[in-house]
Amino acid sequence: ARVRLRKPQRVTLHTWSFAQLGAFIAYKAERAGAPVVFVDPRHTSQECSACGHIDKKNRPDQATFKCTSCGFAEHADVNAARNIAARGN
Repeated sequence: ARVRLRKPQRVTLHTWSFAQLGAFIAYKAERAGAPVVFVDPRHTSQECSACGHIDKKNRPDQATFKCTSCGFAEHADVNAARNIAARGN
């Protein structure tokens, strides 16, 4: 039989797994001597890595990024990765 959880319980369980994964990665990196930098992921997929403009319309679909301000175009995952890397420096 399936157990039905209330929303607060689902949220707790969902965030716990990500927190545990983050702690595990930090532990492994520390053992290997690699630095770990946590960055705020907000708007990384909507922010232009070229000019910094943030807009939901910059993501016309899941895979595409095209800045509505400067016209910069890139695969959405690559653009988001550039933003995360820039925030980590």
